[in-house]
Amino acid sequence: MEYSRKRVLAKTLLWRVIATLTGAVIAAGLNPGAAVETAGWFIIIEFPLKMAFYYMHERGWEKVSWGYIQEPTPE
Repeated sequence: MEYSRKRVLAKTLLWRVIATLTGAVIAAGLNPGAAVETAGWFIIIEFPLKMAFYYMHERGWEKVSWGYIQEPTPE
């Protein structure tokens, strides 16, 4: 099964939003005195960087045939 680039990009974007917000909350909690600034920098740096890595990861796995289950062909 192969996915379109748009699907992979949509999955990438949605996951980054979820993961970035989680990370920003954690970063703000670890530094309550500068919570907004810390969370802001976390989002600015982390969001595009990890989104690019995840997208490349997904595209790379599309080239790997290992782990696919072949559907039996009807006779």
